[in-house]
Amino acid sequence: MTKIHSHILGGAVVLSGLFASELAQAQDAPAPAPAAPPAAAEAPPPAPPAPPPVEAAPPVEAAPTPVAAPPPPEVPAAPPPAESPFKVTVGAGFRSGIRIANPNKSSDGINKLNDQYLDELNVELRTSGKVTDIVGWTANFTVDGRTRAQASGGPVAFQAQALDLVGQLDFKDEFHVWVGRMLTPSDRSNFSGPWFMAPWNYSGVLDGYYGPRGTEEVGRETGVVAWGDINKGKFKYYVGLMDLDSNFGVLSKPGAGGMAAQNPLLSARVNYAFIGAEPGFYGSSAYYGGQDIVALGAAFQYQKNYAIPGAKDMAGVQGPDIKDNLVEFNADILAEKKFEAGTPGIEAAYYHMSGDSRGFNDFFYVMPTFTTGEILPAKGKLNALFRFQMAKTGDGDAKATHTIFEPSVAYLFKDYFAKLQLSYTYGKTKLDSGGDPTNKYQFIQLGFQIQQ
Repeated sequence: MTKIHSHILGGAVVLSGLFASELAQAQDAPAPAPAAPPAAAEAPPPAPPAPPPVEAAPPVEAAPTPVAAPPPPEVPAAPPPAESPFKVTVGAGFRSGIRIANPNKSSDGINKLNDQYLDELNVELRTSGKVTDIVGWTANFTVDGRTRAQASGGPVAFQAQALDLVGQLDFKDEFHVWVGRMLTPSDRSNFSGPWFMAPWNYSGVLDGYYGPRGTEEVGRETGVVAWGDINKGKFKYYVGLMDLDSNFGVLSKPGAGGMAAQNPLLSARVNYAFIGAEPGFYGSSAYYGGQDIVALGAAFQYQKNYAIPGAKDMAGVQGPDIKDNLVEFNADILAEKKFEAGTPGIEAAYYHMSGDSRGFNDFFYVMPTFTTGEILPAKGKLNALFRFQMAKTGDGDAKATHTIFEPSVAYLFKDYFAKLQLSYTYGKTKLDSGGDPTNKYQFIQLGFQIQQ
């Protein structure tokens, strides 16, 4: 900018000097002598004086081009507050069932359906939390109402107990270590529980549960489990060392001190979803059209020198304990496919157990299902199923075959979070040596479930 102004000023000075010089020369030159006028002519009037020289105006400096002011610096947005990993989650569940049956009266060898009683009244409180991104915990509790029959004729008695008491090290999705009292890594039914399966009751015969070891304490055992969730639930594995509480405070033999002879239960499971995904520790036996799923699972259990108390004879004398190496294997499959008209599905499982302390020899069930879309009032669905079960138990002349037929229909207010279910169960037991069925039974059950 300085160079431009100096050139303009220099040019103006040069021009001003030249103009002033010309004016000065004009003023300094002598005026020429006037010519003699002709005779008898008037003298011409004198010439007017020359105007004074006009001074050149000083050069005007060009105004500088305004420069835009730089924008104010942007103030960086304050970062969002870091989310605290410390959090607590609370949930609850309610189940109640009414059974219509009369075990005290029968017709044609089967009990009548002319009585009713509350066979289930259960509330669960479920809490869990994270202390850091890695360290967490779970504490679930249950309050169970026992029926009048179970309370020896008195009013309903309630019992509160712990379900899950777990300390968790969640290093990554692919590797977790949990220690405490928790579900035994075994079959799909045990990971689902009655809360997350399509039928109202567990699989089983004679109104019991025929399943893997380590499920006698409402499906739980005490121990440590390493597990992982690979590819967001496509593949899961579990390896557990369970039944560790059976070693505490029990003598291995009379007069001996120290720990018991009961060995830990090794329980392992793998699960692969060919279609869909099943992330997390727990599982489900029904998705009610929530996702397409085809998943296959298998589990293996081994317990060395597993001991169970011996039976009492007719005189009430306690027999010797039964002890042997127990081996159990099971496999299960779940498949559901959603169509415009609804969601058909099927679930099936097979179990085999060996050893003198086994609870059964072989057991299987197969269960086709169908779930409608949200076509009912309150956006409800209908789920219909038919479960067939068969078990083989005993040795020699005591070998028996147990079968159960179970049709069921459920109104789903919100899948397994709120449902009303009606089931009919017919079962019988028949000795393999021949003869008529030694036991037949039937009952109708109406159940109501809420959880969140």
